[in-house]
Amino acid sequence: MTNVLHVTPQRDLVDHDTSTAEPDCVCGPEVRPVTQDDGSMGWLLVHHSLDGREQAGG
Repeated sequence: MTNVLHVTPQRDLVDHDTSTAEPDCVCGPEVRPVTQDDGSMGWLLVHHSLDGREQAGG
């Protein structure tokens, strides 16, 4: 996987692995395709917090 951008939660309970272009982090990041301005495909890896804050809804 090339052209990858990681989005990670701040001050989470663990350090998220952003050292690779693969979704190898313990949190099981969501992989989202992104069409870039030049028409090529990129990837957004959205990491999940381990404290569940995104489940709180707000």
